[in-house]
Order: sequence, then structure tokens, then C-alpha cells
Amino acid sequence: MSLYRTWRPRTFAGLVGQDAVVRTLASAVEGGKVAHAYLFSGPRGSGKTSAAKILARCINCEAGPTAVPDNSCENCTAMLAGTALDVLEIDAASNRGIEDIRALREAVKFAPSTMRMKVYIIDEAHMLTKEGANAFLKTLEEPPPHAVFILATTEPEKLPVTILSRCQRYAFGRIAIPVMIGRMREIAVAERIAIDDGALSAIAYRADGGLRDALTMLEQAASFVTAGETISVETIDLAFGATGRQVARALLDHTIERDAAAVLRSIDEAGDAGADMQVLIRSLIGEFRNLLVARVDPGLLSRDLAPEDARRAAERAGALTQAQIVRALHLLTEALAMARTSGHPRLELETAMLRYVLAAEDQTLETLGARVSALEGRSAAPAAKAAPAAKAAPAAKAAPAAKAVPAPSAGEPVTIQRVRAAWQSIRTKVESERATLRVQLSRAMPEAVEGHALIVRLADAWMVDTLREHAALIESAVADVLGAPLRVTFKVDARGKGSAAPERPTPGEAKDAPATLPEENPDVLFQYANERIKQ
Repeated sequence: MSLYRTWRPRTFAGLVGQDAVVRTLASAVEGGKVAHAYLFSGPRGSGKTSAAKILARCINCEAGPTAVPDNSCENCTAMLAGTALDVLEIDAASNRGIEDIRALREAVKFAPSTMRMKVYIIDEAHMLTKEGANAFLKTLEEPPPHAVFILATTEPEKLPVTILSRCQRYAFGRIAIPVMIGRMREIAVAERIAIDDGALSAIAYRADGGLRDALTMLEQAASFVTAGETISVETIDLAFGATGRQVARALLDHTIERDAAAVLRSIDEAGDAGADMQVLIRSLIGEFRNLLVARVDPGLLSRDLAPEDARRAAERAGALTQAQIVRALHLLTEALAMARTSGHPRLELETAMLRYVLAAEDQTLETLGARVSALEGRSAAPAAKAAPAAKAAPAAKAAPAAKAVPAPSAGEPVTIQRVRAAWQSIRTKVESERATLRVQLSRAMPEAVEGHALIVRLADAWMVDTLREHAALIESAVADVLGAPLRVTFKVDARGKGSAAPERPTPGEAKDAPATLPEENPDVLFQYANERIKQ
């Protein structure tokens, strides 16, 4: 018999990770307040069906009703064996139609044959058809006094509200990682399965909060090794495939150390091993998320991580500021979105990691702002002590030299080659704000950079007019990606229909003057950023 069936809990005390549910149900049984309908909802493997079977025994135990069934009386023995005529388990996935529910309605009218109450456990209740659910509703509205219905589902939102409103609802949560590890360790000892703590943690992470899944994997891993061999993390990876978690941890360490070469080597090794790069990106996002939580409230990691992993995350979090972690999450989230559309997930991951590690060489507005914030954070304490000297600042603030340095001088010159190489990133930024521009941007082709103007060619005048209305958004995306402000103008392809569209005038400025971003001049921002970085 499978481990999860052998070790299915027989009392509420054995139902791990659901303390609130256990306490409420036990109190209701002891107080004689058993309801006529219950709804148990929650993720798979969290104990919903087990709790339903325990509740049935609590109600019908010969020593009861009791919150602690003896599991040895005739009634309990029949229920444990699945032969009790008055406790019926119905799979709604295969008995979901109106005819099945009508048969249930007819059967429920008859009194129990041998037990105190008839108990109907309806698993996967959300699979009931609309007609079946409506037919079942009548029974819930006017239930016979000798019947109790227990509905179990992973998707309660799919049930009609008319059914939900007639059930007492109990939400089963994901089982915490430490609780799952502890339970698996107990079972492994009892079953004489040799397994180390690292392997238990690896199984728990893969199970994603479902103890049934964890026990199934434990049983499979035990079959994978020879007699007397200890199950290790390597055994779990061989049996179920690598999840990218170890690679993500190595990448995280290299990122904290700002070792660009080691980052690329780790990604290359993962690629050679056949790792899914999108899965690896998601694993990295999870690792940085743990660092962020560790900086805000380390105690919150106790449910999501094994104790050793929680301690390690707290140590790593001390090496980065909160702003640096947030920036890493932003870059990786953007890389994951790009990986889904570009077809080059490895390139997107490498680009994101190198942009983070080599932040000192990244001249985009976003990175410069992050560097300025970091510098200001370091100098906050000295600046507070030198408050009297700050009164002289207004005189320097209006220095005319601030505009003397053109924005592109902060980095390499903006060429049409640079624009074309970054065009996909520019498009992604614009489309994230205005998805309706996707078609027009897919037909747009950067043609030339003349001074501070980017000329974009389109197939027809209608597309030109549409994009011109959102020129400010496109210019903002260009500045974010390239690190330099360019005024975007549009023209119709000579081979298309219509004539060249006039350039969009910039209010209050000459036609060839660079446009400014809303409420800020990028020239001044770059000058300010560079001056602060040099300090």
C-alpha cells in the first residue's frame, strides 16, 4: 500500500498543518453542534479528504459523537475499510450529472441502516455540472435530519454561491515546509528509509505544500536507491530531475560577489545540463524574494523555507540593500517577460544578470537613479551633521553649466545600430503601457538617428498618425532603454501608400531641439547623476 494511504491520519491529532480547522471541528463535535453541510477547500494534498473521513468517524463512532474516535469499534472499522453502507464517498468528477444527483436525493431520504448519521463525502465538488449543482441545491436547502454532507474541492470559486452559502466553510492552507519535513522524517524513521535532511528539504520544496505529493516522492526515492543506501539531494535530482534551485543559489552567490565571469559560467553549465532557462529565472526570482522578506521580517520565512535555508537567506540579505534586491527583482521579472516572447531566454537571463552585476557600467536612467540613491543612503548620516553648510546649496543649484553636457555624453553615442539592437526592449516597455500599439510597433522600423532625433519608418499614414499620438510614451521608453533622450519622428515608407507625415512639433522649442521628459530634463538628471557618482 502506498505511503500516503498507510499513513493517512486517523484522528484530528494526526492531521498536520491545519491547526485552526482541527480546533474548530473538534469543538463543534464535542459541543454537539455538527452542521448539515461542510465545504473543505484548499490545495491538493493538504488533508481535505482525510479530515472528511475523520469527521465521519467522529460522528458515527460507537463511543461518540466524539472528537477522538476510537477507530476500533465496529462502525469505525467499517468506515476505515470503506465498507460502511451509511458513509458514501462520491467522486463528483465522474458522478457530476443531474441523474447522479437525483439518485443521491432519492437515497438520502432513507434513514441510516446501522449508524447514527448518513455521511456523504463529495470529492472534487467543483466538477458538478450546472444542472447537477442546481439539483443538489434542493437537498441542501431542506436536508433530512439524519444526513451530513461534506464537500471537498480545490476550486471553491467554481461552485454556485447558493451552495457556498449553505455550507460551513473551512479553508485548508498549504502545509509549511518545516512541518512537512518533520512529518516525512517521522515516517522515514518508521519505514526504515535512510534519507538525509537535504533530501527531505528538496522533496518538500517540490511538493509545494502538498503532503500527499511529498510522501509519494519519498516512496519513489526509496525505490530508486539500493538497500542500505542513503537518499541524498543528488538522488532526488536524479529521480525527479533538477529544479534549478541549486543553480539559482550559486548564481545568487556570484551576483552578491559581483563576479560576472562566474555568473556566465553558471548559466553556461546550466544550459549544457539541459536546464530550462525560464524555470531558472523563476527560481532566481524566488531566491531574491526570500532575501527581500529576510530584510523586512525574517520570521515570515519560517513557513516557506527549511530552518537552514531561512538562516542562510538572512545572512545573504545582509550583503545587499533593500533597493538593490528590488532592482534585481525588477530586472529578472522583466527578463522573464521578455524570455516568453523573444525566444532567447538564456540571452535575457544573461543580460539581466550582467546589467545587475555591472551596474557601474550601465548608463540607463534607471541604473543611474539607483546608484544615486545608494550614494545618498551612504552619505545620509554625514549630511545630517553638516546641515548648516547646506544653506549655500541654492547658489550652486542654478549653475548654468548643468546643461552644458549633452545627455548622450554620459555613455556611448546613440547610433542607429544601438537603437535597432534595443528596439525589442523599447517595444516591450511601450506595449506594457499600451498593448493596443503592438501591431503598429511590429511594423515600425528605426531608420536613422539625426542629431537628437530618431526617425522611424512605417508602412502607411494611419500607423504614423496612431503612433504620433503616443510619441511621448515612446520617447520615454527610448530614454529608459538607451539612457539618452531622443525626439521620435515618424515617416511613411516611400513604397507604402500616402506621403511622408510631418514631424511632431515640440511645444515651445525649436524643431530640432531634444524633447524633455515630463517634469524633468534628462540633461540635468544625467549631469546630476554623474556628479554624485564621482563624489
